[in-house]
Amino acid sequence: MTLLKKDKKRAQRNVFYALDIGSQKITLSSARVAADHEHLEDVVLESMPAKGIFKGVVNDLALLSDSIRQVAKRMEARQGQKISRLAISINGNYIQARHSTAAVALAERGTRTITKRDVDRLNQQARTLGLELDEYLLHEYPQGYSVDRHNMTLNPLGLHGRKLQEDLLLVCTPASYVENIVRAVEHAGCDVTMIAYSGIAAAQAVLSLDERDKGAILVDVGETLTGVVIYREGVARHLGILSFGGKNITEIIANFCHVPLASADEIKRTSLELTAEGEESEEVMVKSDDVYRSVKKTELAGAIAPEIDKFLELLKKAILDSGVENVSSFGVVVVGGLSLLEGLLERMERTLGLSVRLGLPGGEAGQLALSQAPLYASAVGLLEMQLEDYRNSCFFLQARQKGPWRKLADYLADLYHDYF
Repeated sequence: MTLLKKDKKRAQRNVFYALDIGSQKITLSSARVAADHEHLEDVVLESMPAKGIFKGVVNDLALLSDSIRQVAKRMEARQGQKISRLAISINGNYIQARHSTAAVALAERGTRTITKRDVDRLNQQARTLGLELDEYLLHEYPQGYSVDRHNMTLNPLGLHGRKLQEDLLLVCTPASYVENIVRAVEHAGCDVTMIAYSGIAAAQAVLSLDERDKGAILVDVGETLTGVVIYREGVARHLGILSFGGKNITEIIANFCHVPLASADEIKRTSLELTAEGEESEEVMVKSDDVYRSVKKTELAGAIAPEIDKFLELLKKAILDSGVENVSSFGVVVVGGLSLLEGLLERMERTLGLSVRLGLPGGEAGQLALSQAPLYASAVGLLEMQLEDYRNSCFFLQARQKGPWRKLADYLADLYHDYF
């Protein structure tokens, strides 16, 4: 009986939960760590309309907490176990990315070998200089280290020099916004184990390591905002947020067809085509003031085209102004609800002059229906981020199992490099 309880607890520890909080919907995902500890299995998704939050800002704590509680109950019913801990991803135009530079002296005279302790000290200094007192750090990405103002590298360990400098990209947000979201989750009965920006989480799910290394642009079109994350050499190099989302298109359809927003959203998801053309194009039946009338898909396409073109020009400018080297040769990967709009990817290719593809999560999550997968990229990516942390912690525990003499030797080696 005791063994069964231990097995059950171990199984529960190896199940991850992730909550992606958007303005239109909140999605709770779960997955189990596979036996090889290298990938996830049994991916499950639960989603429901979001309440109490708009553009990432909580405007009704009770409503948001109730939404989280409801989606958690659905997941618990499917999984047969209580959810007590989860990771969350957030979005909002208050999220910022900025560069922080710092430097540390390695030796007063001569040179010495750079150690992990030096790098950690430099990272801490860059964080301190770059963050405001009322900000919360979501992510940090070293852009490069220079030794004696030369040899720009992502890994300075083992190099010799007198001075080490760093350019660190910080992704941060006002702490109060994060605190309100965390409080809503806690009121729903769960502890928060990780907080990530939704665009970074989505990239984790849909960009391969090779794409991130060679260069890729993740475009996450949400309900009210669009996130842009640019990768090169395996590292996030730029993050931007554009004031455009699927709701822009919904409002145009509502005004054009004289229908409520809910009906316009249904038309957007089921009947809208940017590629519609010709006199004989299909028609859509819309109900306005209890009267049904037909609207040609070409007319709908024409109504939204200016807004789409405006968005694509805004996106193009954001990419070109990012300052990332060779960005004009990168591929674009698109996720989010509007990514499924027929004809959008082709139009994006023409405007940007870059190759564009739909972002689909890998592994079991990629088996989701094509009509759903790009919408849940952030929720799946959060699971992948937890798996990565889990693997790193396993390796860390293995590394800690060295004998005492080996630990002492490592410590003395670091101490020697610090002072000689």
